[in-house]
This record gives sequence, C-alpha cells and structure tokens, in this order.
Amino acid sequence: MEKNKLKDSLKRLETIIKWFDEQEEIDVEAALELVKEGAGLIKESRERLKKLENKFEEVKKGLGQDMNGD
Repeated sequence: MEKNKLKDSLKRLETIIKWFDEQEEIDVEAALELVKEGAGLIKESRERLKKLENKFEEVKKGLGQDMNGD
C-alpha cells in the first residue's frame, strides 16, 4: 500500500510540474496553492521513503543473521 501512495504522490508531482511548464502566464494564486501542495507531497514522500529504507535495512539484517546461523 505504501508503494501505491508513493507512486500516486510522484504522479501528482509530475502533474504539478507539467502545469507550470504549460503556463504562458502564471496565475500567482493558483501557483502558490500548487507549490504548497507539492511541498507537502515531497515531505510525505521523503517520510515514506525513509520508512521503506528502514524496513529494507531490517530485512537485510535478518538475512545476515540467517546466513550466519544466528
């Protein structure tokens, strides 16, 4: 489930970037809202990636113990 949330966040960030790229004139209020949303998505994504990294390390440690006969 984490993977899907991360994937969805990344897709939304791509959509936000595309919006900025397609604008000839930027609506400042709309841009500000999208920047706020993007910043929140980045923060959430970093937190998810950190959790996934921690889980990966736990699995890696478990494999190391199994291979050493512990």
